[in-house]
Amino acid sequence: MGLPPPQLFAEIYEIHGHRCPMSTLGGRLGFAAKEKLAGREARATYFIDTCAADGISVMTGCSRAAGTLQIVARQRHALWLQDADGLGLFAELSPSALQLANTYRTLDLAFQKEEAHLSKPERQQRLTAKELFLEELLQNLWTLPDDELMNFATTLPADLIDGRG
Repeated sequence: MGLPPPQLFAEIYEIHGHRCPMSTLGGRLGFAAKEKLAGREARATYFIDTCAADGISVMTGCSRAAGTLQIVARQRHALWLQDADGLGLFAELSPSALQLANTYRTLDLAFQKEEAHLSKPERQQRLTAKELFLEELLQNLWTLPDDELMNFATTLPADLIDGRG
């Protein structure tokens, strides 16, 4: 499988309004799923409402506005992409991918909690360190192999069909 072109990540961040691990992972998930469906037009369902939805939208061409991207609250970072012929692909972010994203979230939350108590130089130093960490993390997420970030199946898991997931 190939990697998404870098300009698509720039498009995700522009649409999303900021650079973050989850929009990036959504982009990777959407790109890989669309590539596995040989680029055919499809409808998408994502099973949690997070930043990842914007990445999925850019990479799959599906959108909430067009009615081709549906968000279903099942609290799983999982995507079901199905073409007009009924061919579907299930893709879910791996625990290790979610852990990578959480490293930045933890760092960001700690910064937000402590920011008001930092001197201006300390605040700038921490902000710079946070931005460097994010840049390195995003570059990692852009290039890690698909099998390190996600799992695939050709059927939708039963717990997502019947609402238990």
